[in-house]
Amino acid sequence: MALPRLMLTSIVIVTTALLSVDASSSSLLPTFMNKAAFFNVRPHHLRAAAASCFASSSPIITTPPRQRPLQSRTRIMSSLAATATNGEESSNCIQRIGIIGGGAAGLATARAFLRANDAAATQNGDKNQQQFEVTVFETRHSIGGIWKYDEQSSTAKDGKKSRPMYRNLRTNLPKELMAFREYPFGKSDGVEASYVTHKQVQEYLEGYAQQFDLLDKIQFGCKVDQLKILDDSNNDESASAGSWPKISLEWTNSRSNDSHNNPDTQKQIFDNVCICNGHYDLPSIPPLRGLDENFQGRTIHAIEYDTPEEFIGQTVLCVGARASGADIAREIGLVANRVYLSDSTCDAMQEFGEDNTVVLMPRTQFVDEDGGIHFFSPSPNNGSGSSSSNSECVVKDIDVIIFCSGYDYSFPFINEDSNLELKVITGERRVQPLYEQLWHANYPSLSFIGLPHSVVPFPLFEIQSSAVVSQLLSSKSNASNGGSSSSSVALPALSERMECAQTHAASGGPASPGRVQDTHFLGSYQWDYCRKIAKMIDNGYDEDMENYIATNKALYDRSGMERKGMIPGGDDLYRETRFRRVDEEQKYEILYSKIGEVVKQSV
Repeated sequence: MALPRLMLTSIVIVTTALLSVDASSSSLLPTFMNKAAFFNVRPHHLRAAAASCFASSSPIITTPPRQRPLQSRTRIMSSLAATATNGEESSNCIQRIGIIGGGAAGLATARAFLRANDAAATQNGDKNQQQFEVTVFETRHSIGGIWKYDEQSSTAKDGKKSRPMYRNLRTNLPKELMAFREYPFGKSDGVEASYVTHKQVQEYLEGYAQQFDLLDKIQFGCKVDQLKILDDSNNDESASAGSWPKISLEWTNSRSNDSHNNPDTQKQIFDNVCICNGHYDLPSIPPLRGLDENFQGRTIHAIEYDTPEEFIGQTVLCVGARASGADIAREIGLVANRVYLSDSTCDAMQEFGEDNTVVLMPRTQFVDEDGGIHFFSPSPNNGSGSSSSNSECVVKDIDVIIFCSGYDYSFPFINEDSNLELKVITGERRVQPLYEQLWHANYPSLSFIGLPHSVVPFPLFEIQSSAVVSQLLSSKSNASNGGSSSSSVALPALSERMECAQTHAASGGPASPGRVQDTHFLGSYQWDYCRKIAKMIDNGYDEDMENYIATNKALYDRSGMERKGMIPGGDDLYRETRFRRVDEEQKYEILYSKIGEVVKQSV
């Protein structure tokens, strides 16, 4: 009698242990109950997987594995795999995982799946046993995503820079906050800077990839061109991964182009796909009335900015005063004649001393026929060098406008041929339908890692990807054991997922009143989101996780308070503060600061 079709993600992929027991035996189960690292793989996952292996009516008794010749044992395992697949290309004991993107999100996701492999290998005593076959597709020939600064590879054919990293960037979050939970970022000794360069972040990611053997899983120079859902079997009320559709990926391998420049196109079917392509690729430029008709200067997006030297002696307007806008304005202000920084939350023009070339301006409204740029302001006194009325100020002779206005989401491999409903409208910055901003509500075998913005990214990637893995394992166990779920919080049925996705898409984000562009904004709301997603990791939300999240919040609040206290164009003092985490007390220590006295606890 043929063995039953094995659950693809079951933790127990029985090898030598399976060969030494009969179909009715359960004596081996206790040996599989070891606790996994980082997030736990639960005993009922193992029982369900073992039960499906033991369900055959024919015994699989042979000699004990240590006495059986290796060649014979290999033949039996090969036969077992062939029987389980019923002629399919890959063994049902291994689930194929496709990850699109080799930046920080893709690396964290690959690590989450490989961590589950390690946990299973530890629990069943076979280091070669795997439940996930992981493939990461990276367009470039290096890891790191946006953190990989390379002038040549970041320049498009038209001469415009096409990647957001610029030469002098330093992080606006301390490394003690940015780091992955299981991989510290350098030393926190008061000597090493907490705010690091893009080169240091890139080196950190390279060390992370090497530490956890991720590089072998990455296919470099591979651009995913097409994603396609292969069936519609998920349109029912089941949350079981057994009903989740497989996904086809088609990609072009630039490494294999022949002498005639014909690309090598390949295709493969995956059981689960995680999209980790980031959201810093498609620049978003808001409409500005009169810009095309009346502005005679140069306009660029922040993605094109690299160094301040090209703006020497010019008058520059930066539209958008969040992190990139404020930093670029400060940098250009060192060499420019004057820099206007337009902030939609500013209600009046603000100048900061004779030596400060950066001027804070209200929201940019339109460009008039004479090329003057109008800003909304309730104050009639707008300073020298500009004309004014009771409702606006006008600045003339702007040489360059830099739109520091963010990015739109882009998934070029999802289109009308994808057999998939995914609504992404340029300018809205909203992706729907998604459950918990992570899973496609209709097809949970497709997930989007790192979609929320205004967050601490690396820890978020780590928690989200672990939840994806845990829910996949849980749902497979659920399919095997008749419906009971193992996670503290499991994915609900389809109808509830869709209802939640629709409610969130219409919410305008967590703040009230919201707007559609803030659908995926988190900011100070990210901590409750992290807790919620951590509870979807099997045994993932415990005291250690709460300490970790609470310490992240304390660091984030302190860093933000210091950053917001800086004068635009002034000394960048907050980046000189150096921290140390004290997770067990949900605190931090400030070891060095140029802003205030050194403190030994969170504020």
